[in-house]
Amino acid sequence: MMPAPRFSQRQPVLRLPLALLILTFLIPAFWAVSALAASDDPIDTGGLAMPGASVPAPAPLVVHALNQGTAPAYVLKVLKLALDKSGRPYVLKVDNHTLPTAQVLRLLEQPDNGTVDVYWLPTAPALEAHFQPVRVPLARGLMGYRLLAVNEAAQAKINAGTPLSPGQVSLAQGPGWPEARLLRAAGQTVHETAGNLYNEVATGGADAVPRSSLDIDQEVERAQQAGVPVTVARDVALFYRDFYLYFFVAKHNDRLADMLQDGLYQAYADGAFMALFRNDPQIRAAMAYTRQGRRMLVLANPDATTPTRTIAASLTESLE
Repeated sequence: MMPAPRFSQRQPVLRLPLALLILTFLIPAFWAVSALAASDDPIDTGGLAMPGASVPAPAPLVVHALNQGTAPAYVLKVLKLALDKSGRPYVLKVDNHTLPTAQVLRLLEQPDNGTVDVYWLPTAPALEAHFQPVRVPLARGLMGYRLLAVNEAAQAKINAGTPLSPGQVSLAQGPGWPEARLLRAAGQTVHETAGNLYNEVATGGADAVPRSSLDIDQEVERAQQAGVPVTVARDVALFYRDFYLYFFVAKHNDRLADMLQDGLYQAYADGAFMALFRNDPQIRAAMAYTRQGRRMLVLANPDATTPTRTIAASLTESLE
């Protein structure tokens, strides 16, 4: 059973001078309807009602997001769905600037930074400690299903032995990535580099790079177009247990956290979430990989927190 949604009890109260109070009586109050990547700021009509008048709607919450990171096209659809289903007014502003993840997280800690109010990443204890996670897996656990981008030499090496037995291949990772610890805990050889992971594989610095089935097609295609000779390994895959993609917001941004969680629960309750999940082309392509009969190595996530380990089964796919 899914936990009951949380509702914030805090409502902003605005005390207006007499002149502004008269203006609110003379001028009808309007607030901006929800819109993806809206360009205008919402109209704040304040929080006071005149005698005999209807109570004005709360001012829309302006939500800034970045069109970057993991599975952005699908996740932005989920973000808009959650905000819509929350039933509360908002304006969603999406910025296409690409920023390093460390910079994004520094901004996310700062209230009203005007750049990012919500971000999505595979969860890790440090993220859950510094930010407020919305504990609904955005891709229903599909983020843990990993395919390998390899060169032909690595493909031959994989074919020659037990798939991904410890020490058989070296796996490229970015510096400090949470899954690097997961892979090492399973006995895998990990090569961390700040450079381009696909170039690292193509030049033999590592044998393979595990990537989400949500991302790998587009990434390999871009690498091939740039002349980097990598391909998707034909017969093996990894699956990380308890490795979920969450929305994260600032620690005390309860209003946005409540909207996202309540909206996601409502989207599950009325079927809208599963309709989006089943029909999204990015998800359909990723799910197709899980039905291609690859030999799968299942790895535990040693850093999964207790709340993450106990996510309701109704919020995840059975991929093992």
